[in-house]
Amino acid sequence: MALASKKKSLNINYRPLQASISMQVVTSVPDRQFYSAMDKSFTPDYTLTPLTLFPRCAAVDVDSTSAAKAINSELTNMKWYERIGGVQKLISSGTDYVITQTGENKGQIQVKKNSSIANPITLEFSAEYVDARTNQVLKYTASKVIIVSDSSSPQPVLSLDSPDTVQWYPVRDVLQQTITARLMAGNRDITDDERVKFWWYRVLSTGALEQIVDGNGDNDWEVVSVNRNVLVIDRDFIGDEQAYICKAAYRETGSLPSSPDTFDQIASTRIVRYIPRLECDFKGVVTGCPAGTSYIYPQGYVRDSKGVIQNPEEWFKFIWMGKNPGSSSYSQVAEGANPSIRFVEGMLLDLQIEDRGAQAILIDDKDNSVLTDTEGNILFDRINN
Repeated sequence: MALASKKKSLNINYRPLQASISMQVVTSVPDRQFYSAMDKSFTPDYTLTPLTLFPRCAAVDVDSTSAAKAINSELTNMKWYERIGGVQKLISSGTDYVITQTGENKGQIQVKKNSSIANPITLEFSAEYVDARTNQVLKYTASKVIIVSDSSSPQPVLSLDSPDTVQWYPVRDVLQQTITARLMAGNRDITDDERVKFWWYRVLSTGALEQIVDGNGDNDWEVVSVNRNVLVIDRDFIGDEQAYICKAAYRETGSLPSSPDTFDQIASTRIVRYIPRLECDFKGVVTGCPAGTSYIYPQGYVRDSKGVIQNPEEWFKFIWMGKNPGSSSYSQVAEGANPSIRFVEGMLLDLQIEDRGAQAILIDDKDNSVLTDTEGNILFDRINN
């Protein structure tokens, strides 16, 4: 019989989520128009080919290393407003706009009316998300100005030589990528014009932009160099994915701005770390081991669509699982591509591989400081080491 007892309720203390929102242009119809006074026409004409915008809302869990969770389908109090000449009006689906009200694309809007040079349309989005764990209410706001330019003179167009989304396979693809921006005015390349200025930004997990100035910033681990319209990165240091934005300003007269204006050109690229379907196997072990065998020495290897991968331990962890006669489950017996494993007659052997992940800085567990070597160089290791 117990002399005394004590019961306590133990709960998880969840840290507040962080709201992240990015306004994305869906389909190939751009969010900028050109107007020709000569024939009174718009290019593109949104009444014929609508502009589609998607306010991608995410909730960032600071305690998790996984990607931010998209929560558009769970949004509440979602509203779109149209603002023209300082007058705000609530938007409802109809002739000029179509708003998606449910599903993963909730909040997406189709714009079916043209903007104006003198009074451009500003679209304003707002919504809320309730964290069911804590009842925390996250608020999301974003806006988009639909700029209309006079097409009587060529307007600059900015482009990057890196696609919108790049799948980067670290095992086979080169580590460094050079991203070059190009600014065109009609058929004229004005990239090197002294009246042009470029800015480079890294898109943070919150959706905020962090400017890359000289590659020596606090978070510039992946930046090899940045020089005017050229950014060079080492993709092994970007984590699972990273988006970059370039902005460019061109001024025919007057001085160049210290920061880009809302009407200046913008282009982006997103680089995603990608591991395709792989196969693993091992050799060096025969089905019938000689009498007196104490250890076996398997040799693991990995194959992709191009063949056997050289130096696989640079990218993958080899986990060896064994099951002895009479055991109900497997347990880990070794790690590494070429281990020595204690032999048990009748044992079953299973090889599993895991992605070691991207490079990450090493942090001191005691004070969260960044670890360095004796010369002050920051130390890195793979996330899943």
